[in-house]
Amino acid sequence: MLRNLTAAQQRILHFYRSYIEKNGHAPSYPEAGRKLDLSPSVVHYHVKHLESAGFLAKSGRTRGVQLVGTDTQTIPLLGLVAGGEPITIFEECDEYVEAPATMLKGGGSFFALRVRGMSMKNAGIVDGDVVLIRKQEDVDDGDIAVVAIGEIPFEAATLKRVFHQPASLLLKPENDDFEPTVVKKGSIRGKLSGVIRSY
Repeated sequence: MLRNLTAAQQRILHFYRSYIEKNGHAPSYPEAGRKLDLSPSVVHYHVKHLESAGFLAKSGRTRGVQLVGTDTQTIPLLGLVAGGEPITIFEECDEYVEAPATMLKGGGSFFALRVRGMSMKNAGIVDGDVVLIRKQEDVDDGDIAVVAIGEIPFEAATLKRVFHQPASLLLKPENDDFEPTVVKKGSIRGKLSGVIRSY
């Protein structure tokens, strides 16, 4: 589980997986060090730990390292999203989650957010769940999406069903205790792709 890795190890694993998936081989230690702003020896140390933990494996065909368990993908967890009243957006990544590849269909770039609140409970999304979001700037009516409300630096984010209206967005919760809202200054940040729950 990624929770057993340090933040640095999660960051290195995310970089290696992205690099290998894109290039077909692992980066050299100096190359990884330059991209991650770490010394090659520090990268080497953490890669060896990732190998012993079973996330990476030695290979003579991919610059010494290959992925293990590629039925999952490492996704950056960017913070919280409201499943209730909108909350301030924080897009600093210091944690990653392992997402099943079956939840990441259709290509594109993905990120994860942890849900706070119960406004989407009838859609099977509750407080504490991690939602997987495909980055995109628009969705179809009725899709569940992350919407940023307000203007920088006072934006807040919420997870709701989205319906387009002239010059505004109608955001509908999936809980009868919450009322729909209409927002004029709202921007779609991505579409729900999957939900991960810990028991």
